[in-house]
Amino acid sequence: MNSAAGRNSLPARLLFKGADMLDFKNKITGGFDLLLLFGRGIKKFSGTKKEALVSVILPLALFPCSLAFSYLYPPKGMEVGYEYPQIAATITAQFILSFIFSNALVMGLSRLLDRGDKFWLFFSAGNWASVALFIVTVPFMIAAASGIVGREEMDRIFVLVSCYSYVVTACIAWRAFSLNWQLAGVVAIATLFVNQELWHFIYSIQNIPIPW
Repeated sequence: MNSAAGRNSLPARLLFKGADMLDFKNKITGGFDLLLLFGRGIKKFSGTKKEALVSVILPLALFPCSLAFSYLYPPKGMEVGYEYPQIAATITAQFILSFIFSNALVMGLSRLLDRGDKFWLFFSAGNWASVALFIVTVPFMIAAASGIVGREEMDRIFVLVSCYSYVVTACIAWRAFSLNWQLAGVVAIATLFVNQELWHFIYSIQNIPIPW
C-alpha cells in the first residue's frame, strides 16, 4: 500500500517522467547517430521486443504529416486529375503495405542469416532513425509544399533523400545484425525492391500510369 502511494507521489512521478525524457533523448540521439552512419547509435537501443513494439508509435505519429504533405504535394504521377481522397488512399495503402511487407522480409532474412534474435533491434533502431530523417527532411517538405523550389527539382532532391535512407537502412542492418557491408546492402536493396514494387502494384490497380 505504502509502495503504491510512494510511486504516485509527486517526486516519484517527476522522477519517472525524468527517466522517460532521458530514454527519449538517448533514443533520438541514437536515431541521429544512425542517420549520420555512426555505428554508436545502435547502442542506444536494448533490442527487446517490448521496446520495438512501443516504437511503432513513431511511424504512426508521423504518418498524418505525410497525408497533409500529400495534399500540397501529391505523389509523382498523381499531380493532376486525381481527387485528394484517392491520393490519401494511395498514400495510406502504400504506407501500410510497405511497413508490413518490408519488415516481414527483413525478419525472414534475419532468420535465414541466423540473426533472428536481432530483428527487434533493427526494427526499433529503424523507427527512431526514421524520426531523425523526417526532422532533417522537413525543410525540403516546406520548400516543396510552398512552391519555393520547382516540382522537377524537388523530385530530384526527394529521390536523393530516398536513396540515402536506404544507405541508412544498410547501416542499421550492418550494426544490428553484425553483418558485413555486402549482406547489409542486400537487406537494404531488398526493402527498396519491396517498396518500389508496391508502388507499381498500387498504381497499376488504379490504372495510374507509372511515371518512373
